[in-house]
Amino acid sequence: MKKIVLIYPPITKEERYSSKNIGAAGGNQIPLGIFYLASYMESRGYQVKVIDSEALMLDEEQVILEIDRFGANYIGISSTTVAFHRARTLAGQIKKNSPEKTIILGGVHVTSNTRDAMSHRCFDYAVLGEGEITLHQLLECLENKAEPAGIKGIAYHDGESFVITDKREYIHDLDILPFPAYHLIDDISVYAPPPNKYRTLPVVNVITSRGCPNNCTFCDKSIFRETYRERSAQNILAELQYLKKAYNFNEIAFVDDTFLVNKNRLRELFDLLDREKIYFSWTCMSRINNVDMDFLKFLKSKGCWHISFGIESGNPQILKTIRKNISLDRVKQVVDWCDRLGIKSQGFFIIGHPGETLDTINQTIELALSLRLDDITVTINTPIPGSEQYRTADSYGTFDKTDWSSFSYWRPVFVPNGLTEQLLLAKQKEFYIKFYRQPKHVLRYLRSFFGKGGMKRLMSVGKIIGYAFASNTKSEI
Repeated sequence: MKKIVLIYPPITKEERYSSKNIGAAGGNQIPLGIFYLASYMESRGYQVKVIDSEALMLDEEQVILEIDRFGANYIGISSTTVAFHRARTLAGQIKKNSPEKTIILGGVHVTSNTRDAMSHRCFDYAVLGEGEITLHQLLECLENKAEPAGIKGIAYHDGESFVITDKREYIHDLDILPFPAYHLIDDISVYAPPPNKYRTLPVVNVITSRGCPNNCTFCDKSIFRETYRERSAQNILAELQYLKKAYNFNEIAFVDDTFLVNKNRLRELFDLLDREKIYFSWTCMSRINNVDMDFLKFLKSKGCWHISFGIESGNPQILKTIRKNISLDRVKQVVDWCDRLGIKSQGFFIIGHPGETLDTINQTIELALSLRLDDITVTINTPIPGSEQYRTADSYGTFDKTDWSSFSYWRPVFVPNGLTEQLLLAKQKEFYIKFYRQPKHVLRYLRSFFGKGGMKRLMSVGKIIGYAFASNTKSEI
């Protein structure tokens, strides 16, 4: 049987978050992109092994041992920008040990930064953008020793020439894709959100759409681009039925960027779930503009207990610059609605936007403190390849592109004019300290420690507090 190994590279939590404490407090979500590739290749007759090196905490030698045991000649490595240095090192070691193996690079980094990523000759081919159909066609081509130039959505070296073929069209009907290959996960317990994002394990993350219709300047949409595509309510129901039978989950984390955008689809989905007598708690992410009071009441009645909102800044001009297209009045209204309904809310904030000043950062902190949010995540603005900001950041400040491993969202690679790296890191810590030292948050976390999973939450909060109160910023990086 034809075989392929699909790998997420061996990056550590400390590398991903630029901090031991923040990394230790984070969770592990199922890398659904790889598992969608796996199920599609299985449906086409391939034997597949998935190695999620990060979740399994494997180093390069252990990954290579797993590859050798499986005996595949095709190796697929999917990489983000922050993990690319690990993908490159792993591929180089595989090539050194087994030069006959074909190594295929995929994921957001090579899609948005193709020539730079493929300048490393340890990679034989790149799959660009949405990967299921492209990967299958490429492997069939290689199996038949045919010419790959006619395959859309790939890049490769042809002697001294570098070839990038035409872009592949979207998969418009997502229902044609098989569900992710959950059966290839040996131990589902290695996956869970951060402790403040679930009530009871096991939790399984599910994605129900691809693409984003919004135009925030800090986002990389090179994989799924702007065209928003949805799975049908019937298709999502079938996946949830399978997951309930296979894992008897207690919660679902819907990880779509825009899960709440289509109200009619969600009403249909939960009507179907009610008919099948399937009930569960769930969390999601949403834009502020996608909810109103009546819709939030409906979501609450169907098990929603936590929503994460991208707020990003407390300054109207910054919000306009990054094209967030939300108003601060609406932010306050929506967060207040969630609080009144008993839906916990988390705010995502970014500091260090183009045009950012000390005053605008302070306005963002003041906004967060004024809101009835339950949790926050505060990252450092990182103009990643594929985003509009990556192309324009040099006009707004200093931008260091020399080390992809620094593109973690927790380390300043971009510093706006008039600010410093040290100031950004100091304000990030100040943000966390001021928010979580509020009595309401201290009491809430103390109460949560006595419930199920309380010890994990206690350890997580302890790590975050350790990060926030560390006296030496440099020691955490």
